[in-house]
Amino acid sequence: MAEVTLYGLTTCPHCKRTLEYLKTAKVDLEVVWVDKLEGEERKKVIDKIYNISKSYSVPLVVKGDKWVLGFNREKLDELIKG
Repeated sequence: MAEVTLYGLTTCPHCKRTLEYLKTAKVDLEVVWVDKLEGEERKKVIDKIYNISKSYSVPLVVKGDKWVLGFNREKLDELIKG
């Protein structure tokens, strides 16, 4: 299992920017593209996103019990290093 999970949409520019930033930081990363999921699997992931952040927004980056919503370099750096 990856150290960090990124939930995003393939059509979201902030999600792509977050992904590129995490790749440059060489993070052990799992990417979940919500719009590529279907049916019950998609519903479960959307519910999981909401349960974590109390929002349906992406990108959502999760590490353990900590998370960052949106592209924010400072907060992502804190999450990665923390």
